[in-house]
Amino acid sequence: MNIESGSVFWYVLFATKGKVAEIKPYLEAENIEYFYPMVFKEIKIKDSQRKRLTVQPLLGNLLFVNSSRQILDPLVEKLKLTLGISSGLYYRDLGTKELIRVPEQQMRNFIAVAGSKNSQVIYLTNKEVNLQKGKRVRVTSGEFEGVEGVIMRIKGDSRVVVVIPNLLSVATAYIPAGLVVAIE
Repeated sequence: MNIESGSVFWYVLFATKGKVAEIKPYLEAENIEYFYPMVFKEIKIKDSQRKRLTVQPLLGNLLFVNSSRQILDPLVEKLKLTLGISSGLYYRDLGTKELIRVPEQQMRNFIAVAGSKNSQVIYLTNKEVNLQKGKRVRVTSGEFEGVEGVIMRIKGDSRVVVVIPNLLSVATAYIPAGLVVAIE
């Protein structure tokens, strides 16, 4: 058995055709923590000029799961059989083909920002973020208190950006300079 098979990490699961929504009850039944980021989107009402606000998955095919491989592997195999999924459920880095594991603190920062109901949160591809330009900071007060990331100017505002390597980045709403401290 691999040493890491018993270690708890945040893994990313990938399932097509809306299967992620079907996976969630199985995770809940096993008391496995997961995060399925949702965003508010305006949708135009058919045959009308009006729009309505809906909540939709940020990444419809991706689900973040906090577990050990020892627990998750048998469940993944069960899900594949039960839900008729033919491909692997673990999301892999497209270059190295390694499983993507997100460190605990980084995932907590991501959840704090992506799980926010603040409509000013911005989602970015990692190519849109130049981490070398920003300083690592911690938010000291307000809605995003405790979040650590890189401070950057985006759309004219100072925001703290949290990066999930090889996936995406999320930027907070405007953060006044007085509410952040530099960290090393």
